[in-house]
Amino acid sequence: MRRTVWILVVSLMWMAAGCDRLGTQGGAADLLPQVPNTNVIEGQTITQYISSLAEGSALLQQNPVLAAAIQFAERAATCYQSIGAVAVRIYSDAQFPLSSGLVTIVDRNAITDPANLTRCLTGDQQGFTAQVTLQVCTNMYTLQKDNNEFYIAYIGTTLEMCQAFCSQLEGCAANQP
Repeated sequence: MRRTVWILVVSLMWMAAGCDRLGTQGGAADLLPQVPNTNVIEGQTITQYISSLAEGSALLQQNPVLAAAIQFAERAATCYQSIGAVAVRIYSDAQFPLSSGLVTIVDRNAITDPANLTRCLTGDQQGFTAQVTLQVCTNMYTLQKDNNEFYIAYIGTTLEMCQAFCSQLEGCAANQP
C-alpha cells in the first residue's frame, strides 16, 4: 500500500512538472567571474575528451553501457547549463597555463524545479620542471542573493588562481576558509 501511494505521489509530481514547460530559469552563469589575464577554456564534451585519449575510443566502443551513461550525463548537464541552473567554467593563466582552475555555480531554485528536472532528465532537451610549484587550493560557500541560494565552488592549481577567482566572485571574501 505504501509503495502504491509513493508511486502515485511521484507520478503526480512528474505530471505537474510536465505541465510547466518553462521551469525556473536560473542565474548561475551571471555569477561566473571575469578573471583578468586568463584564458577561458571552453571545452569538449566528456565523450570527445575520452575519445581523444589513446585508448578512449576503444573503451567507449567496448563498453556501450558506459558510453550511454556518459551521453545521458552530458545531455542532462548541457540542459541544466542552458537553463542557467548550473554554470561551469575553466580558467587558465595566460602566461602560466599550469596555473588553472575551475569554478562551478549551482542555482538552487532552478536545479530543484520539478519542471527542469523533467526536461533535463528525460532529454526533452607533460611533466613539470623543478622550478614549478603547484599548490592545489579550493573553496566552497553559499551565496544568499535575491531570495535564493547559489552554491559556489572553485579549485585551482595555484594560490594565485584561487585568489583571482575569489577577488571576482561575489561573497567569496567573506567566506574564505
